[in-house]
Amino acid sequence: MTPAARLARLTDGYVVTQLLWVAAELRIADALADGPRTAEELATQVGADAGVLRRVLRGLAAEEVLEDLPDGRFALTATGRLLRDGVEGSQRGAVLARGGLYYGALAGLLDAVRDGGVPFERVHGRTFFDHLDAHPAESARFQGSMAVRAAREAAAVVEAYDFRRFRTLVDVGGGTGVLLAAILRAAPGVSAVLFDRPEVVRDAQVPHVGGDFFAEVPAGAEAYVLSRVIHDWSDADAVAILRTVRRAIPDTGTLLLVEAVLPARAADDPAAVRMDVHILTLLGGQERTAAEFAVLLDAAGFRLDRVLPTGPGSGVHVLVARTAPDRDDRSA
Repeated sequence: MTPAARLARLTDGYVVTQLLWVAAELRIADALADGPRTAEELATQVGADAGVLRRVLRGLAAEEVLEDLPDGRFALTATGRLLRDGVEGSQRGAVLARGGLYYGALAGLLDAVRDGGVPFERVHGRTFFDHLDAHPAESARFQGSMAVRAAREAAAVVEAYDFRRFRTLVDVGGGTGVLLAAILRAAPGVSAVLFDRPEVVRDAQVPHVGGDFFAEVPAGAEAYVLSRVIHDWSDADAVAILRTVRRAIPDTGTLLLVEAVLPARAADDPAAVRMDVHILTLLGGQERTAAEFAVLLDAAGFRLDRVLPTGPGSGVHVLVARTAPDRDDRSA
C-alpha cells in the first residue's frame, strides 16, 4: 500500500467505526449466526430500511467483517463473528462504547490539544463518570464493555501472578468484581473483599464494601490490588489514591497494580499507545511507563519492586510494589 493509500484509509477510520457501531446496535452478527441472509431478510429481522442497510452491509464486506456472496446474500466472517454477544473474544461491547459514547467526545480533541483539558468534558460539559451517573443506560453499556475486557485481563493476571501467597486481599476500584472472582477461583484460601463506589458494587457476587477510595479503603489486608484504576487519573489524583491505600496497608503489605505499561517507542506496543489516547479523550488520566509508575509509587510511600508481563494480547502488566520503610506517607 502506498503512503497516499494508507493515509486515505486511515482517514476513513471514522466511517468504519460507525459501520461497526450500526452492526452492533442492530445485532447484525446475531441475525447472521444461523446462515447467510439477503439485505431484505436482515432488514425485516432487525427493523431497518433494506436499501440503506444493503449499503452498510457492503461497507462491512469491504472491511472483511462480512462476506457478500455471489447470490446477493451476506455471511459472517471470522472477524464479524466477534460482533456477536456471548462468543469467546466478543468485542460487541467495545464497539458499542467506542461507536457511541467515545465517538462524539473526539470532537473536543482539537480544542483540548490547543488549550488543554479533557475532550469529553469539552463536549459534554461534565466529567466522564458524572455523565455516566446521569445516564444509566450509557453507564450499563460502558460497564458491559469493560466486563469483557476485564475477564480477558483477569485470566492473564491470575496466570502470571500467584495470589495463593496471601491470606487477605482488597480489590480497590474493582468494579463488579470480575478480577476478584478470578483471584478467588485461583486462590480459594484467600479472604478477600471488593471495594468500589456503593452503586457499582451493590449487585456484586463477591464480598464487597462500598466507599470512596479518595477517603478510605478497608484496612489491614496483606495485599491490595488496583486494576486499571490509576490510569484513569491525573498524577496528583493517582498519588492521592495510592496514599489512601498506604494508610490502610500494613508495613509488610504488597500493592499490585494491573495496568498497561507504555513502551519507550510507540511501535513497540501500539495497543498501549491507542489506549492512552482513549484515556486522554475521556478522562484526563494517562497510561504510563514503568519509570513513571515508580515516581507515583515513591510519592505515596511505596517502592516498585518488579514488573511482570502477562499473556500475549492481554494488554496489561502486574506491577508489584512494597511499602517503602523510609517513605511512610500514611499521615499524608
